[in-house]
Amino acid sequence: MLSRRQLLGGLLASGVAGCATDSGSTVDLVTKMVTSKGPSAGGYPLSPEQIHDLPYATLGVRREEGERAVMVLVSIDGANLEWVSADGVTMVTSHGWMVQTHGMPRDLVSTRWLSPSAGDPLGDFIKTGVLPARGVYREVDINRSNERSLAVQSSFVLRGEETIEILGKKHLTQRIDETAVVQDWRWEARNSFWVDPQTGRVWRSTQQYCPEIAPLTLELLKPPAI
Repeated sequence: MLSRRQLLGGLLASGVAGCATDSGSTVDLVTKMVTSKGPSAGGYPLSPEQIHDLPYATLGVRREEGERAVMVLVSIDGANLEWVSADGVTMVTSHGWMVQTHGMPRDLVSTRWLSPSAGDPLGDFIKTGVLPARGVYREVDINRSNERSLAVQSSFVLRGEETIEILGKKHLTQRIDETAVVQDWRWEARNSFWVDPQTGRVWRSTQQYCPEIAPLTLELLKPPAI
């Protein structure tokens, strides 16, 4: 039986990887988290054609300093999508929100939603056309013992229609900006979400969950078939 190291070595050599998107599945088949230092002609390390040819959902991640990565979906648990890379980094998203990480210098251990919309305060906007009022919609845990149940107070602003382009394909979206305030840290973040007004799918977002981690831009390169 191939070890994880041997398997990942083969995936790196071929430039592709597999995953399963069946609910609750766990597959020991992951993609190498490829990064590019500085700008590149195609943006992500894998070309649009390579990403299109993969039979699996993929998530693009871009750091503020310009590093880009492609992650692969390995499991679905309700609304939670788990994305993984071979270097030990995992990320869980829910309705486009980043709710958990593992393998980052400062991890988002968990997110607890407090809103009636069951984990998606932007869902009310899709249903009613009205943005959520200012309030505390979630609590987060960070990977330090004294950083548990941190209340995040959110306020939202609708910026209007924006057409964005991902891998050469255009998407008409509504941009919504969130100001997220953590009073315990005396800190605030400015997050943005580009939401499909028809489906509620978040095609792109820029999110920051703690001061020590720079904002991350997430893009659905190839959405899951759910």
